[in-house]
Amino acid sequence: MSRKRPRIVGPSLPHESDAEITKKRLKPADPAPETAEDLLGLLDLSRLGSESDISVGFGAIAREMLLEYRLTLTCGDIATEYDILELEFYLYKPGCHEDPFTHGADEQKRSGNWYFHKVPRRSPLPANPIASTSAAGGYRGGTRKGLDLTFGMPSVVRSPYFSNDGSSQACSAEANTVGGILLRTIQRVSDGGVISGPSLVVDEILRLTGAPAIAVLIKEKWKGNICAFHTPSSASESREAHLRLHRRPRSSAKDKPTVYSSPRIGLDLSNPETTASLDHPRVVYMPKAYRYFTSPHLLTSNGRPQTLYGLYRQLSLLQEYSRDEARMSEELTALTSLKPQSVAKYLADYKSGYESGHLQSFVATAGKGASASPAAYLRMMGTLQRMSEEAALPV
Repeated sequence: MSRKRPRIVGPSLPHESDAEITKKRLKPADPAPETAEDLLGLLDLSRLGSESDISVGFGAIAREMLLEYRLTLTCGDIATEYDILELEFYLYKPGCHEDPFTHGADEQKRSGNWYFHKVPRRSPLPANPIASTSAAGGYRGGTRKGLDLTFGMPSVVRSPYFSNDGSSQACSAEANTVGGILLRTIQRVSDGGVISGPSLVVDEILRLTGAPAIAVLIKEKWKGNICAFHTPSSASESREAHLRLHRRPRSSAKDKPTVYSSPRIGLDLSNPETTASLDHPRVVYMPKAYRYFTSPHLLTSNGRPQTLYGLYRQLSLLQEYSRDEARMSEELTALTSLKPQSVAKYLADYKSGYESGHLQSFVATAGKGASASPAAYLRMMGTLQRMSEEAALPV
């Protein structure tokens, strides 16, 4: 008989103490929003002024999107529903959460809209961030495509179902705050098909809508309406297609999957301005557990080292795994569907970095490609974990 999977929720951040992490895990979940307006309220982080509060906000939003909401892509009379399996958070809020990996597009200044990726900015973001442009209307092409749900500041929704108070407080902060929740993996409800990877998610939307490019999708199919929360009755009659978030049918708590977290995929410390200091913004934010996901065994296209590392850190908080290496390996194998040999190799790489790694080996030009190499990535994370623990020790 198979063992019941441990239920683990909330982030496991390398820069937090185990006590802080455990406290967050034991905190009761916020009541589930009943309407789109309530989810929009969660997306508005303008009142949060500390990194820890923002991190908790990320977790609350992630649980709602992964467990309570679905995507529906409507093309004419045909509607296709998707569950969200994996997403990542990026937020640049001056003074309290200056994540240098955040895109800097004007479209990300308000919550509740769809933002297709343009060329990302390099940090630090300017006072008035404006996205760079490229071919095809400025949107990323090829395998660099991606779709975000914008968040961070109050929403401006041009719909009779939502109000817009236009508060002066929001206006004073919006010029500098940008945020996006990247959709990494979705699953069709009809046949269980998994679309894994930001670019493939966009390809799925383009394929079903018949749009040859993102610019055509937005201008001709969506008629420029990028709101993520329209109900069918509020959608413009002139639009050929629309993509919306909506509450999924109610299900019992026992049917809901576990939400896990890990560092985001594809990030490293190779920027030439990065220094080997725990205070450098890229060193601070690269290891943050801002990727949330369910069903890790389905996420096989990329990010397996990040997945295993996140699960390892979370399982390490439970005594039955932290004190039993064999049981830890067995559980990681079951959760990820990796071969036992692969799990053993990944853990050995992490422990190698933890025991003797040097951060300088992963910084600037020396760190180029670390995110694409499981061995290098896990050694880097082990090194950062040890350094963070050492920095937290009393002098």
